[in-house]
Amino acid sequence: MVNIESLKKDFLASVIVFLVAMPLAIGISIACGLPIYCGIISGIIGGIVVGALSGNSLQVSGPAAGLILIVVDIIHNLGIEKLFLIIFIVGLMQILFGFLSLGKWFRAISPAIIQGMLAGIGISIFLSQFHIMLDSKPQNSFIENILDLGRVIYHSVLPLNGSSHHLACIIGIMTIGIIIVWNALPYKKIKAIPSALVAVIIASLFANILHFDINYIQVGENFWADATFIKPSIFSHILDIKVLISALVITFIASAETLLTSTAIDKMSTKSKTDYDKEIIAQGVGNAISGVVGGLPITGVIVRSAANINADAQSRMSTIFHGLWILLFVSFFPAILNYIPISSLAAILVYTGYKLVDVQAAKHILKLSKGEFAIYIITLVAILFTNLFEGILAGFFCALVKSAYKVLKVDIDTEENAETNTITAKIHGNITFIQLPTLIEALESLPKDRNITLCAERLHFIDHACIDFIKEWEKERRTEIEKKGLSYDVHVDWEQMKETYPSFKWGHFHKSHEENDKPSLH
Repeated sequence: MVNIESLKKDFLASVIVFLVAMPLAIGISIACGLPIYCGIISGIIGGIVVGALSGNSLQVSGPAAGLILIVVDIIHNLGIEKLFLIIFIVGLMQILFGFLSLGKWFRAISPAIIQGMLAGIGISIFLSQFHIMLDSKPQNSFIENILDLGRVIYHSVLPLNGSSHHLACIIGIMTIGIIIVWNALPYKKIKAIPSALVAVIIASLFANILHFDINYIQVGENFWADATFIKPSIFSHILDIKVLISALVITFIASAETLLTSTAIDKMSTKSKTDYDKEIIAQGVGNAISGVVGGLPITGVIVRSAANINADAQSRMSTIFHGLWILLFVSFFPAILNYIPISSLAAILVYTGYKLVDVQAAKHILKLSKGEFAIYIITLVAILFTNLFEGILAGFFCALVKSAYKVLKVDIDTEENAETNTITAKIHGNITFIQLPTLIEALESLPKDRNITLCAERLHFIDHACIDFIKEWEKERRTEIEKKGLSYDVHVDWEQMKETYPSFKWGHFHKSHEENDKPSLH
């Protein structure tokens, strides 16, 4: 039985999500250098198709700002047609991964890499869209955009000469200013209306009333005239190694972003409980269709999902309705889009890029671990100076190196007790045969004129080779003490080591010690 009250809430929430999604879908298309059709159609598919199949009933899917860089790079290196083929392959990969129950593995990513990736993307989007906001053309790299920034600001901000750059600057700054002021308002009911939508409407009215000669969206009377379908001939490149690598990159990033968003939504709402494998399959179906009909890659997106939850959505019907509203709007009222200045949409992405650089998250990572913060910085810088794929690889490599260092590192701290003339050597971490030389050096360096206690309280793992060495070291030390007739003692915490390596044949080991009248377990 249909719950009318729930359906009413979903209906109202879907309108809010629709109003948030429209300017973002258009802005992301323009940022990618593609017709607005590409972003709009992926928003429709993300709402209706992915929304219906989703493993998270409150998650909203569509084109994502985080994939702008890689889409632009693919278009530049492989062309638009191969981009659509890649998105189709991404969909097939996600469906396969979902059926293989690999969804949870896309969440196994260091937060430092994720935050570094988002910050790198945010800075890149900020710089490129800053140029577009001022009706200028962005450069091809981070360095070129930085070097060109002074010229763009000088020609667009400083001379009040009424040029197209100056007028676009007014619209861009107005858009960002309205977003900031609207978000700061204390009235919750008013803030239910999306700040980006309010900013675009006011900026568009201002620009059109004053007849600003700047760049506006260009849409014909029939929006669907721009529809692009994948050409059958392009499937001959499906095994192209560059195409497959690009597909893997988008699959990884899109899936990770989607599932991290799902996790965030589960924390934001008690009505949400994600089936991660089902979600990956839904995203895969959406991306496969999007690639065929010439859309952008689809992911679960936090801004639209948060708007959905804040608008009190009850079920997946809100997401489906929002996709339907986009479909109806572009089908019957496409001419309205012609009144929207491109500089206003670029300003929204400038603000979005700024928000992606989460300073508080960076401070939290630094507080937790300097090593994790180093991974964050390396990922961020690598993305800025290379590209998204190479930057993420650099972050993963650093994370693996850090993990290997942690696993392979041997810490032996010593504490001296002058009253008992005893040195306690505490072993930390994991010790395997790889660290045996370090272990040998540390134990051999312990003074021979003191009582020695080898403590394994903070030992996580020890292997057979190291146990054998410690056994021989203990035996040699005792023998040496006996020969010299000294009163010192050597104590090894075999009980604790037994707990860290239960699979070792301790019974046999115990017997061998008994034969030497040296008990192994204290």
